[in-house]
Amino acid sequence: MMKIIVVDDERMIRLGIKAMIEREFTDTDIMLASDGIEALEICRKNPVDLVITDIKMPRMDGIQLIENLQGIQVIPFVIILSGYDDFSYAKQAIQFQVMDYLLKPVDRNELYALINKAEDKLNARVTVQKNEDEYLINQLNYMLLNPKMNEEKVEEAVQKFQLHQYSAGFYAGIFQFKSKQNTIMKDDFFQHIMKQIQQYDAVSLCFVDSYENLVVFTERPEGLYGIFEENQLDPASHFCVGISDKHVSMGKLVEAYEQANEALVYEFIFPHQKILTYEQVKAKKQDETMIDEQLIQKIYNMLGTNRQNEIRSSLLHLFNIEEIKEYKISCLEGLNGAINRILFDQAFNQIGMESIEVFKLYDKVGDMSNFESVHDYFYAVEKLTMRLHEYLKEMKSVYAGENIMDKAIEFIHENAHKDLNMAVVSNHISLNYSYFSHAFKDYTGKNFVDYLKEVRIAKAKKLLSQSNHKILEVSEQSGFSNSKQFSRVFRDLEGVSPKEYREKRYAERKFS
Repeated sequence: MMKIIVVDDERMIRLGIKAMIEREFTDTDIMLASDGIEALEICRKNPVDLVITDIKMPRMDGIQLIENLQGIQVIPFVIILSGYDDFSYAKQAIQFQVMDYLLKPVDRNELYALINKAEDKLNARVTVQKNEDEYLINQLNYMLLNPKMNEEKVEEAVQKFQLHQYSAGFYAGIFQFKSKQNTIMKDDFFQHIMKQIQQYDAVSLCFVDSYENLVVFTERPEGLYGIFEENQLDPASHFCVGISDKHVSMGKLVEAYEQANEALVYEFIFPHQKILTYEQVKAKKQDETMIDEQLIQKIYNMLGTNRQNEIRSSLLHLFNIEEIKEYKISCLEGLNGAINRILFDQAFNQIGMESIEVFKLYDKVGDMSNFESVHDYFYAVEKLTMRLHEYLKEMKSVYAGENIMDKAIEFIHENAHKDLNMAVVSNHISLNYSYFSHAFKDYTGKNFVDYLKEVRIAKAKKLLSQSNHKILEVSEQSGFSNSKQFSRVFRDLEGVSPKEYREKRYAERKFS
């Protein structure tokens, strides 16, 4: 929407020009002012795209207004409106690059043509500014993530980009949107933050970094805190901010960014804290002794036993959240690695990968960055640990029951000629599908499919040797869905076709 201000001390002329513009340009925001002072105040409070101003006005005339407009942040385009075809006004206005002139009475077609011209210039300016902003943001992100950027090089970059020099010192703030789904809410909130920050500090630098977080460099830290004050933000908001220490040298720009990022990481441990400062987290303890590997090994040793309550209490002791809060987050990352290595890796080496459901859960739990907080991570570790415990407990019960696998094998032999699969057999002996898969392979040395093929081929060999049934009939009575599949499997296991096998058996009986 194009924002236009019409400035004239004659009320009817102001209203007439406003009416003409509104008839032709519906998507415009038109404001009115009776003199230069009133117009200048409006322009300072609300960015304006186009000023249409009279020359002769009381208090502040049009030339004085144009001169004062040069001092605002975004200079609007200007059209001079005058009842005097006087070159002296044009001469004065040229130095301020006035866009064009209109003589009273205003010709509406000339007015429309100039507004279209202003709109084209405005679009071109926006495009140029957007390209310049994108270039600056790309360069800033490169600088912030480049490990070779020492203080001297950062100082050089600050000079090159003509960034504001925070002589009194500055802070870095990084705002993070925790929900990965509501991008509209995220964009709206980032716009809200930037407007609020600008009210505290007009020279603050705001941009979105490579991690899609909003970065703010400001000399007024109260602006960073003020975003979360009463009536500023919903307490249930999905946002938080990390704030650096104060720095004086502009060469510390990257260090300030890294400090704010480090503070922000602790939102994982303090999920209900909206503001996290580097001052709070830099004193955290760095002590790997908090990782009790012996206790993790004990938890693994208890898997599959009747010590379920002890497993849970050991996990709670391992994840003492109040104690974890006193340590650097790298210690929690070390705990994550130890749990993977000592508990989960050993368990999966023991049971194999037959349990796809459990393995998928492990794929997520293995990386604690998949969770929003240490509490969520703990519950996932507990859930997977207890799933493994029940799995191994079931496995032990299978091995303890001497005849349960014998019953399964007996059932396979009796029903091999039917439409048989592992789910049918595991249901018959009332055993979990995944448990049965692993137990069957461990008991027989073969997977279910290969074992069933061997049973069916053994039955087919008996039928081929002792009956005159056709090959197709033998195939069906052995449990194969079609004769081609039967012939292929038979040849794979016996090295000859069913027909060749039968002929050989007849020959052996004839000469015996």
